[in-house]
This record gives sequence, structure tokens and C-alpha cells, in this order.
Amino acid sequence: MTSLPSQSSTSRIRPASVENRPPFEPAITPITVLGVGNLIMGDDGIGLALLERLAAERRDGRITFVDGATGGMELLPVVQEATRLLILDAVAGKEPGAVVCFSGDQVPRLLATKLSPHQVGLLDLFAASRMLGAEPAQVEVVGVVPQVVDLGLELSAPVTAAIDEALRQARVVLDRWLAELDESTEVDE
Repeated sequence: MTSLPSQSSTSRIRPASVENRPPFEPAITPITVLGVGNLIMGDDGIGLALLERLAAERRDGRITFVDGATGGMELLPVVQEATRLLILDAVAGKEPGAVVCFSGDQVPRLLATKLSPHQVGLLDLFAASRMLGAEPAQVEVVGVVPQVVDLGLELSAPVTAAIDEALRQARVVLDRWLAELDESTEVDE
């Protein structure tokens, strides 16, 4: 029986799709920001609202912004091809509008607390990418605790008030990762 190769944070196994990308797909970048949620379910759309604002202000060729909506396994290539993955989402919690940040092995525990149907999809994505031997080296989540996850197009007042802080936290993650990339480029030269 052949065992799977071990993973480390410095070496990754990339899926074969990396080499044969259709011309309409964007190039793979070292940082992927994945916004998930459902825009017609009130506060569940916060991940997509954050993604839209962050993408508008952060124009850097090293970052890919992906609107994951309520996607499930169809997002597997996004997760597999990410080296650094930042997820923006609504997350379970007690205080509506609270900004919550998780990283590393905290992420699966966070997603195990089901808030909405797409979180089951995210757990499946991480399990599948691990099983296939191609998972992100770094994963972080910036989320906002929702007040209302019900049919509706508007974000609640507490969640709307949390947008600036959630964006600030996402910027901190991106700035740290970009600085790491800059440092590794300097070392390579």
C-alpha cells in the first residue's frame, strides 16, 4: 500500500490543473481571498460584501479575489490551488456584529459550528483538499457574527457597523502575507 506524501508549510503538491489552465481562468496567485455567503439571506451575505469592498481597494497582482457565494465542492480547485487562503464569511457566535478571526487548525473547529448550509461545503472542501494532498499552507478566516440569517437583501445594523473592523482585520492578514512575499523575494535575489 502506498502512503500519501507528507505535507509541510514550505512544500506543496499542486493539482495537475495548475499546468493546464484554460485561457479564461485567472492566473494562480500566492494569495487567495474567498468570500462566501448568500446575498438573499440577510447577514449571511457579509462575506461577499467584505469581498467586494476589499477587492475594490486592493489591486495587487499577487491577490486573487473569488466570489464563492454558496458554492460547495465546485470551489475545490480554488482551495487546492491556494497557498495562502483568506476566507470572509458570516460565523457563529453570541454577539451579533462581533468580528471573529481564526487561523490554522482553529478554522475547521470554527466551521464545525454550522451557521448556514455553505459551511458544510467548506468543511467538505478542506477535507477533500487534504485527502487529495493539495491544501493551502496558510488559512485564515475573518468573519462577522450575524444577527439575521433569513430571507432578505439587507445587512442588519450590528453587522453593517462591523464592516470597517472586519475590513481592517482582513487588511492586517493581507499586509502580513504581502510582507512575507516581499521578504521571500528579497532573499531569492
